[in-house]
Amino acid sequence: MGTEIFLPMFYLVLLTTLVFLLATSLRLKEIYLDKIMNKKGVDGEEFRHPPFETGSITLKNTQRNLANLLEFPILFYVICICIFITNKVDDYFITLAYWFFYLRLIHSIYHIFFNNLIIKGGYPARSFIWVPASAIIVWMWIRFITIL
Repeated sequence: MGTEIFLPMFYLVLLTTLVFLLATSLRLKEIYLDKIMNKKGVDGEEFRHPPFETGSITLKNTQRNLANLLEFPILFYVICICIFITNKVDDYFITLAYWFFYLRLIHSIYHIFFNNLIIKGGYPARSFIWVPASAIIVWMWIRFITIL
């Protein structure tokens, strides 16, 4: 046992790559294809750096989700590597790692394609998915530190 901890990490890298490809495809479509098809495309310079003032909501959500996948999950990658290096991989850590991946997958799907606000004041419903994922990371770190 030990290398099993890398499989949820691989799946998260794969998810990040797929979201990157989706964001790139949407940007290229809105810059080039939409301009050809209906002459309402946007200037490519507007898509150089987020936030994008123009473009579809799906593109904006995809780009924001990609940024999310490159931020907080860094702590997931680090803890998984620490667990592996110290030979502390067990079924519980592997289960937590998979749950983190599943929650991030659900979060990405919701963020990109739905992203509804349900609480007055604009509190995003997706936070009900993000908070448990974040709690898993915190729990992994606490558990790792206590079993050293």
